[in-house]
Amino acid sequence: MTLPECIQYAERNNPTLQSANLDVNVAEIRLKQTRLQMAPVVTANAGQNFGYSHGSEQFSINGNYSVNAGVEIFNGLNTYNSIKQSEIQLTQAQLQEEQQKNQVRIQIIRSYLTILMNQEMLEYQRNVLASSRQQVAEGEQKYKVGQILESDYMMLQAQYLADSTSMENTLIAINNEYVSLRNYMNMSRAQALSVVLPDSAQLAASMVVPELDEVLRRTFDYLPDVKMSRNAVEIAEYDVKIAKSAYYPSLSASAGVGTGYNAAYGNGNSGLVSGLYKGLSESIGLSLSIPIYKQSSVRNNVKVKNIQVQQAELALKTTEEQITKEIEIYYLDLKKAYNNFQLSELQKSAYYANYMAYNQRFQYGAITTVDLLQQQTNYLNILNNYMQNKYNYLMQLKVLDVYTGQPVTL
Repeated sequence: MTLPECIQYAERNNPTLQSANLDVNVAEIRLKQTRLQMAPVVTANAGQNFGYSHGSEQFSINGNYSVNAGVEIFNGLNTYNSIKQSEIQLTQAQLQEEQQKNQVRIQIIRSYLTILMNQEMLEYQRNVLASSRQQVAEGEQKYKVGQILESDYMMLQAQYLADSTSMENTLIAINNEYVSLRNYMNMSRAQALSVVLPDSAQLAASMVVPELDEVLRRTFDYLPDVKMSRNAVEIAEYDVKIAKSAYYPSLSASAGVGTGYNAAYGNGNSGLVSGLYKGLSESIGLSLSIPIYKQSSVRNNVKVKNIQVQQAELALKTTEEQITKEIEIYYLDLKKAYNNFQLSELQKSAYYANYMAYNQRFQYGAITTVDLLQQQTNYLNILNNYMQNKYNYLMQLKVLDVYTGQPVTL
């Protein structure tokens, strides 16, 4: 799977993201319910009674049936503002889901690139191991004819074992990271998984540091944290409007239709006292409620809500300043990582050429075993440093893509 495919798979199957999606569903249901507050409320009532009088020896039956409807005509725009607030709360739930996705995306990027780093390291280690194997074979021949000491030959064997162990440890690290990657993706062990090696030329061309102003612009346009803080201010402002609605009168309308009957039977006689048709009645009405005095509860509630707006605005300002600071620091670290990568890339090539030259000289007996192994150790140290710097820079670059809402590709 490619890196985008791993991310897409995780977005469909990761339990944390599935839970966040359920929160979005709940917010959608609440919004629908809030909108339905503008619809009338309709109720039906039915009552049926049976009785018997011993004195008159009569059996009586009576029933009452009605359908009533009521609708809020005006309530200080409370319902309208509640709907608008619920729409923003739905957006908040969607942003929280996106926030969770970003965390999973970063986890997958780190795990995926760690696998790629170790796989690339493995190729270099295979070459070094092949060289060590050749050195042992040549050293054995030289030891047999007395050209080198037994201690030199044993050092070559020890180095070969060390190189073999390093390679084995890298394989273990790759397998361990696959376990982590499967966990983030919620993929079972029964499913085969291997990462796709990116095109080296295309990858090198994409490893460019963007401009800081562009990074900041994209971050503030996309980052869910910023949008959530802005929405929190709007939600608080709608809380003020909803609280103020209690200042205004409320007007509601109602309508209903009902009927009933009463019948008695006894002493061989029966009669219908009142029929359903004769009992039919309709009603319609308006109800106006005017608030006069509520112990200043409305006024004080509005004051509290206004303070909460100010708190939300301060939180937004703090969030924007904090994110600006974090992005600027992150950007400087990114440039530093790029410089380290560039330097270590040159060092790797230089130390490899030097190591191969010493290896050639060792074959002709021009240097000692200690000299050769020292150069090999230097090369391996530089190689490890190069791998760390390359994938550290690449990882920071891809995480920055997440922060700025760019497609994550290799």
